[in-house]
Amino acid sequence: MKVWRAVWLILYFLMQVVLSNIRVIREVLSPRFRMRPGILAVPLDAKSDLEIALFANMITLTPGTLSLLVSRDRKFLFVHNMYAEDPSAAKAELKEQFERRVLEVTR
Repeated sequence: MKVWRAVWLILYFLMQVVLSNIRVIREVLSPRFRMRPGILAVPLDAKSDLEIALFANMITLTPGTLSLLVSRDRKFLFVHNMYAEDPSAAKAELKEQFERRVLEVTR
């Protein structure tokens, strides 16, 4: 079962990379400046080094987001997001898009 979840995670991640590339390209080529960048403190449900590393790297490899720092107590991942108009929604989206799926594969 975990093999299928891992395959789905990879496919989902690749789809998100493509969609994020399209969104960033559209933003760069658009004459209007619609982004509202910000730094988010995303609470972590991931506990192990592997879970945190996978989550952080998936965020960094997705255009428009960049993992900056894991807090010393490992409870928060600080992320720069190009589209942080609503910080709560942006955090929830990251947790739903990547962290939940990473945890399904690793636990």
